[in-house]
Amino acid sequence: MTSGRTIRQGEQLYYKDHPEYTAQTSLCYINPLDLLGIGVDDGQKVKISSEAGETIFKAVSCADILQGMVFIPVGPHANYILHSKTHGTGAPDYKWVNVDVVPAGEDEEILTAWEILEHEGGCRFDIGDPVCMTKSPCGDCVIDDVVCPLCGCLCDDIRVTIKDNQITGVDNGCSLSNGKFTARGRLKEPIMRDGSGWKNISYDEAIDYTANMLLDADRPLIFGFSGTYGEAQCMGISIAEMAGAVIDNCSSICHGPSIMAIQEVGHPGCTLGQIKNRADVIVYWGSNPIESHPRHMSRYSTYADGFFLNNAFRERKLIVVDIRETDIAKNADEFIQIKPGGDYAVFSALRAIVRGKRDVIPPMVAGVKREQLFRVADMLLKAKFGVFFTGIGLTESPGKYKNVRNGVELVDELLRHTKFTLTPMRGHWNVYGTNQTFAYLGGYPYAIDYSRGTAFYNPGETSAVDLLRRKEADACIIIGSDPGAHFPRECVRRLSEIPCVVIDPFVALSTAVANVHIPVAACGIDAEGTGYRQDALPLWVKKVLEPTMPNDLDVLTRIYNIIKEAKGL
Repeated sequence: MTSGRTIRQGEQLYYKDHPEYTAQTSLCYINPLDLLGIGVDDGQKVKISSEAGETIFKAVSCADILQGMVFIPVGPHANYILHSKTHGTGAPDYKWVNVDVVPAGEDEEILTAWEILEHEGGCRFDIGDPVCMTKSPCGDCVIDDVVCPLCGCLCDDIRVTIKDNQITGVDNGCSLSNGKFTARGRLKEPIMRDGSGWKNISYDEAIDYTANMLLDADRPLIFGFSGTYGEAQCMGISIAEMAGAVIDNCSSICHGPSIMAIQEVGHPGCTLGQIKNRADVIVYWGSNPIESHPRHMSRYSTYADGFFLNNAFRERKLIVVDIRETDIAKNADEFIQIKPGGDYAVFSALRAIVRGKRDVIPPMVAGVKREQLFRVADMLLKAKFGVFFTGIGLTESPGKYKNVRNGVELVDELLRHTKFTLTPMRGHWNVYGTNQTFAYLGGYPYAIDYSRGTAFYNPGETSAVDLLRRKEADACIIIGSDPGAHFPRECVRRLSEIPCVVIDPFVALSTAVANVHIPVAACGIDAEGTGYRQDALPLWVKKVLEPTMPNDLDVLTRIYNIIKEAKGL
């Protein structure tokens, strides 16, 4: 089983309490011959089981999927059958889980996202009728050059239409961007778990609860931050240091292994502007930007005309490496379909070819014919300026950070002949920002443990998934992230067992496992701050509306001050 993003799943990121989110994350894409083998028709239900558990999915026949493999959109259903082992990297095996697939019984139903969280000890929250939580100081208007706070592209050419104090239209943005800007599922005041339900509380009560929770805990965890701005991230690090907590961000479950590779062999990177203006060979490896970064190709790579490429679509060569024939693969000049787990071997083969060792390459490498490897290597060597965009297909499959390391070393080989760079396809809009602020203030990019009185870093030990799997964490703050939707089942269960506070503008699946949810203003909508694009370029993410509630920095500052006073500092 491999899981990944789809554009339909992405459109529902801020509507996780809606049936359509469940409809998308409970799909299971299977090769037609495999469906025939298990006796299931397209659209019927299947039961998928692993060492972690079992649940029901809706089968979708898909010839792009290799036989013996199933693809599931990322979300609570895939994570319900995902084990929590990270192999010392902090990142679970989202791309490599052994499963059994059988026909589901007639009386077996697909669980909703809320039901999955309830099975792990959570409690659903019904937001009711949406309430407008923003104000427009300019009345009904149109605002240009807005930065989109959705993915690592941080597109800065968005036009939003404001009517009746809320965003009603989005131009230039992708469907994911539109989904976030127009989302209405925001809390209007803090809530606290009350038995099998919820009750409203004040901000003072919610903030006092959070600060005292950290003070009472022996091994507190603060996780998230990829969905908030740099100034709030800095305050979160200050809280972790004062409270002796472990602070981690979303890198640990996505591109943390990329960072581990970069720490070993360096980062041959550049800005997206350089790629747009110069690159004539584009390689997407283990990444499907059409689904995860829909405007990436049109703004920065394949279809973007640059200073030195006036007709980019015709002058550029596109190479795609993946285990399935994605939509981008169908448009590629060269598509390399490798066997699952074969990335390291293919990187090694290409390195050998670039070094002139063609005679040592066997007829087949990880399902790829030798002749195709020769052809691709020649395309890379003929490039004037090339780039590898690496995705979590490398970091969450066997090899993990060693895959990325081998990719960087291939770039090193190519740099002996031409110009080449490598850029990880960072997902959340400010996940790269967390690495910048964490490294600046804490010395390490993620998974920082302050329990010793000084910063300690060891992914696989101090990363969030590992702390929860070992049941070390005894309290947790979740901010700007949704581990309830994206952590392995065992970790979600642990979150429901310990005191937990969510700080987020939107109702999320993590709300179900929280004791308290504190709503805040949303950066890029009614709050503003610094974000870092996937190439580490900082951008100011401005607000387009005025808030009616505090922002992340306001809430974290108040928590910090309470802890500081309690410790007599």
